[in-house]
Formats: sequence, C-alpha cells, structure tokens
Amino acid sequence: MKLKIQTKLLAYILSTSLLIYLIAFGYLSYNDHKMAMQESENLTDAYSEKFANDIMIKLNSDMSIARTLTQSYEDYEKIFSSGMQNLFVDMLKNVLINNQQFYNAALNWEISSIDKNYKKTFGRVRYIYYRAEGRIIKRIDTLETDGDIIGSPYYDMKINPREDLSEPYLFSSSGKNDDLALVSSISIPIMDDKKYIGLLQFDVNLERFQYMINQVRPFKNSYGFLVSNSGTYIANHNAKLINQKIGEVDALENVENKILDKINNGNHFSYIKKDSTGVDYYVSMYPLKIGKSKSYWSFGIAVPIDVMSKKANVNVLYSIIVAIIGFLILIIVIWYISKSISKPLNYTSDIIKEMAKGNISSNIKIKVKGNDEISDIHNSLNKLIDGLESNLKFALQIGKGNLDYESKLLTEEDALGKALLEMRKSLKIAAQEEQKRKFEDQKLNWATNGAAKFAEIMRENTDKLSEFSYNVISNLVKYLNANQGGLFIINDNNKDDVIVELSASYAYDRRKYIDKKIKLGVGLVGRCIKEAETIYMTDFPEDYINLSSGLGESKPKSLLLVPIIFNQQVFGVVEMASIGEFEKYQIDFVERIGESIGSTILNVKMNERTARLLEESNLKSEELVGQEEEMRQNLEEMKATQEELEIKAAEFKSMKNALNKVALVAEFDMQGRLLDINKNFLRVLNKTREEMIGTFQGVFTIHEDESSELFRNFWNDLRQGNSRKSIQHVKINNRDVWISESYSPMFDKSGEPFKVLNISFDITKTMKEQMKK
Repeated sequence: MKLKIQTKLLAYILSTSLLIYLIAFGYLSYNDHKMAMQESENLTDAYSEKFANDIMIKLNSDMSIARTLTQSYEDYEKIFSSGMQNLFVDMLKNVLINNQQFYNAALNWEISSIDKNYKKTFGRVRYIYYRAEGRIIKRIDTLETDGDIIGSPYYDMKINPREDLSEPYLFSSSGKNDDLALVSSISIPIMDDKKYIGLLQFDVNLERFQYMINQVRPFKNSYGFLVSNSGTYIANHNAKLINQKIGEVDALENVENKILDKINNGNHFSYIKKDSTGVDYYVSMYPLKIGKSKSYWSFGIAVPIDVMSKKANVNVLYSIIVAIIGFLILIIVIWYISKSISKPLNYTSDIIKEMAKGNISSNIKIKVKGNDEISDIHNSLNKLIDGLESNLKFALQIGKGNLDYESKLLTEEDALGKALLEMRKSLKIAAQEEQKRKFEDQKLNWATNGAAKFAEIMRENTDKLSEFSYNVISNLVKYLNANQGGLFIINDNNKDDVIVELSASYAYDRRKYIDKKIKLGVGLVGRCIKEAETIYMTDFPEDYINLSSGLGESKPKSLLLVPIIFNQQVFGVVEMASIGEFEKYQIDFVERIGESIGSTILNVKMNERTARLLEESNLKSEELVGQEEEMRQNLEEMKATQEELEIKAAEFKSMKNALNKVALVAEFDMQGRLLDINKNFLRVLNKTREEMIGTFQGVFTIHEDESSELFRNFWNDLRQGNSRKSIQHVKINNRDVWISESYSPMFDKSGEPFKVLNISFDITKTMKEQMKK
C-alpha cells in the first residue's frame, strides 16, 4: 500500500523521534544521575580538602613556631660564650604562655657542643618547661652521660636529624588520669652545618581538633575524622574511637582499599564503606603534609550514599515529567510541519533529483510562486544552483592552477564559497611556506654543518694558538664566502700593557702574515671588545675603515666584528669583510661559534701557560737548592703568576692546587688574621688547623719585641696594595725553622684589597748550611 507523504512523515518521524527520545532520555537520565553523584563526590572531596587544609595550617603554624625558635639557637657558641643561655632557654616559657596548644617544651643540648672540654660523643643537657597545677615549671636534666640509649626517639633523631611530628600518645603532666590528654611531639634538630648539636621539642595538644571535627557536617548524617600516619584516630565523631587504629576498627575496608598504605604515601583517595547498621558511606580522605616531616596524616569525611543519591533521584523524576510534555509538543509540531510541506515536496522533488544526478545549471531553476516558507525554499534552492554553478567554475580554475581566479560569495554566510576562497588562500600560503621552509632548512643545515665543522677544527687545534687562529679564520672566511678576515686575541701577559694582537688573517684564499697590535679601546676592534657587542657596518665613509678597521687598507662593502665571549669574558674579536653583505643567519652563526672559539682560546692559553709554568716551576725548584737569591727571584715570578691567576678564577684554582703541593700556602684577612692554611704549612708548624685559624701573622716569630710596630707597618703596606717579603724564624718543639714568605694582597672587582695570599718555602736546610759556612 502506497502511503501519502504526510502519513509517512507522521509515521516515520514520530516513530523515529520516539525511539531517539527514549534512548536520549534514558542516556540523559542515567548521565544526570551519574553527574549528580559525581557532583556530590566532588563536593565531599572539596570539603575534605578544605578541612584538611584548615588543620594543616594549624599544625604547620605550630611547626613554624618551633622552626623559628630553633633558628635562634643556631648561634649556640655565641650564646653560651656570652652567658646568655638562660635568657634563650627562658624563651621556651614565653612560647608556652603565648601558645596554649603546647603542653610542654624541651631544649636538648649535646654536652660536647656547649662544653669544649667535654670529649665524649654522648651525654646531653635538657631544659624543660611543662604545665602543672596551673603553673609553668622549669626543670634541668643531665641525661645519657654513660652512653646513648640505642633505639630511643632521641637517639633516632640524633643519628637521623629531621623535622618530625610523632605519632599521637596519651600524656599527663601530673602523672594522673585527671589531666590525661592526647598529644603529639614536634621535633626540630639544631644543626651546625651538618653537625647535630641539639634538639627542640614541643608536645602539641591534639584534643583541640575534636571540636573542629564535631563541626564538620557538610551533609545530613555525615561526619569527619582525623587519623595519624599509622592510622590512629586523633579525632572522631565517635569519641570512643579516639586513639584506636583504623586498621583494627575498619579492618575489612583497610584490606580491600589499602587505606594505611595510601595514608602513608600521602594519597588523596576515596572508598565505600558499610557501617555497623548496614548503611553505605562514601569516604573521602585528604593528606596533611606537616612542615618538612616525611610522615603524612589524613583527614576524612564520610557521607551516606543515600543522602548523596537523593538529589539525583529528584532530578530523574523532573526529567520524566519534562520528557512527556516535550514529546506531546513534538507530535503536534511534526504533524503541522508534515502537512505544510507535503505538497511542495513533490514539486521540488524533480529538481533535487536532477541536482542529485550532478546536473547543475540555470536551466533547472524553479519558478517561484507565493511568499511563504516554501517560496523561500525555492528561492534558496535557486541561489544554491547559482552558487554551485559559480563554485564549480571556480574549482575548475583552481584545479588548473589558476590561483588568481576570482569568485564572489553569494552572501556573507556562503560557507562553501568561503571554504573555496580559504582553500585558494591556503594553497597560496602553502606554496609560500614551502618556499620559505626550504630556505629555512637550507639555513639550518648550513648552520648545523658549520657548527659541526668548526667543532672538529677547534678540537684538532688546541696546542698552538697561532695555528688554531689560522685554521679558524681561514675556514670561517671560506664558509661565509667572505673576502678577508682576521682573528684578534687579547694579550694580557703584561698586565701593565694589555693589547689586542692580530693572531691570524686570511684574504682571497691566502694566508696573510700581518703583525698588528691594537690598544684596548682603539678603533672598531677596541670598541667591539669594550662594548662586548657585535658591530655590523654597510654604510661608512670611503676612508673610515682604512683608519679604524683592523684589516688594513681593504675597502669592503660590509664589515662584521663579533666579540669572542666565554663565561662573560671577552677574549678577542672575529673581524670579517666582504664585497657583499652578510645575512642575519650568517651573523648569528658567527656569534654562536664565538663562545666555542672563546672556550678553545682559553684552553689553548691554559695549555701553553701550564706548560710554561711547569717549566718555570722546575727551574725554580732547582735554583732554590743552590741560591737563595734565585729563589727570591722565582718567588717574584710566582707572585707575577699569582697576580695573573687572580684575573682568571679557573687558572687561579689550578695554580693554587699546584702551589699547595710544592709550597706553604696561607690566606689572611686585611687585619692579619689567618683565614686558611694548607697541610704543608701545618706540617712544618706542627699545628692543627683549629689551632691556627684566627691567629695573627707572626705569632710564632722569635723576635716578639718587634712584633707590634713591625706588624703594623707590615700590614699597612699590604692594605695599601703593596706586596711584602720576609724570612720568618720560628721555634717549633725546640727546633729552629726558617720560612721564606711572600705576602701579596688580592683585589676585588673595585680594585680594593680584601685579603692577603702568603706563599712560603721551608728554607731551614739552606739557612743551616749557610750558618755552617
């Protein structure tokens, strides 16, 4: 039987709509119920986080008070030497007065830290303040003088210093059950660098959190609780559970959900539990990180599942009512629409069939009659035919590669027309980007290959600075297609006459031997070094480069000067000239390898200087055996070397290590007080480092009557920046020792002396041989 269009519309659309409606309603109802439950769980999680943070703030505040007080005890030597220990100990009492949450406070000192005459590694003094009978009482105990108690909490903190919040325990200051309270101990070690010197402890009242827990009622019949790292209940709506283990109270849930493991790991987690009455609860646990302690506590909120699902059930009921009303409205609307469009559908069917066959031309356009929605459909269909015909022509032209072919949009909402125009635009951009990408890839490959090439060049040339310079500049000129170039390196061997030397030059595929020296700050090379910035010039007077450039009389079109910088220190300048212009990526490349050049120059200089210094050191060692005068000359040379090493920290460290092996080395402040001394010096003086640090220069000299005036004159010269030498005669264990000393002031960045370096040699053997003669 052939059904009418209207009947088909009603039958098919309504049946399909009903099926879709039922599926959608079922899905939405399920999803709404799920979302409502999820929302309740999220809200519960948010409450658990909020209350956990409130408790964590209070405990961290207690920990901060203890940590701040601990910092005041770190200068313990000054406290005990000045006799102020009682004043600092009494600070504990003020803390107890101002912080009622603290039950007592204890300050433990290792006796060996506060009494230098005490040589045992065990034994402590404990100052303790505690509350009793409404008063704060002080007590001082001396403990463990016979040995540490292995396994005790104090010994554990001593061998493993750390901030710690102990497990809760019951405490009574009177020893009676009347004032028994649940507390936890905050422990903060007092350290001198990595040395353990004492321990500060506070017992914190945990019963204050019971009041907070009693106020936690985010949902009907919900409750909160607080547990320690071991699972001990600290606060609970059921007071009988306080100080009991969660693993014992909720043994099954603990096994199934690994509650204790997650608390120990500091996890935020949730699980479902069933109470003794058979009611299911959703439990959300949030971790508490207290100070720097590695032990986590956890706060939990338990909410009945039926309370959480109540809102979801109400939402489902409302959804059913809305769905029924909506479907009735849908039936009426579909009936009306099917009636109004059934007739014109037959009229437009043939046109659509033609378009479906791919026949797109103005010959199939519809003659519009009337002024209703159907006529609008016909008008739109006619416009669609015009647009498709226009877009077809446009697509054909684009397919032929004519990207400049123009096409007009039917309206501002012509998505297909816009898409075709965007396609043309994208094709144009793609062509441009492809060309640009190829160029960028070429530049990147050029820079990458260049970096690898010059890394190999610099790796193979680290022995001789001149050959290194030539290989670098010659290859750089060739690689950049420049015409000529030069590598200028700062020569600071003479501190009074620092110059810039042309280490190597290359022009027109030939090596140039040019001896050129430039004063610092003179010309473009000097300016480049001073400013430590790249100079690139393409527009300058005819004779400007002849006067200022380091490349002689060449007249290039462009000039590039790049400073060689490594570790914020300028070592020289790469200067290049070309009859063409340098591209930015070429300039960037030269700047990029400049740091590698600087690093290699530093290594080459250090290699050359090390070889030279080793040779000089051997000569000096031989000369010291023969003649004292030659030894003094060698000391002067070592002083010059020392001044040179002060400019370069890395070289100074290497030289200092070498000196520590062959010489007696010490450092003094500008008042003559010893700051540092090496092992060789201590061995000669037969003293320990602790005995020597802080003593004044000349304290062991034989001529004590001269020490005062000579000492002042001696150190006044050093404070004015002058170096001094002396031969010191000292008595060590009734043994005469002669030491040849050289004192050289060391200067800071502003040129002011800030300490003095003493390089000495034991010349006892030489002096005794001379005295025999």
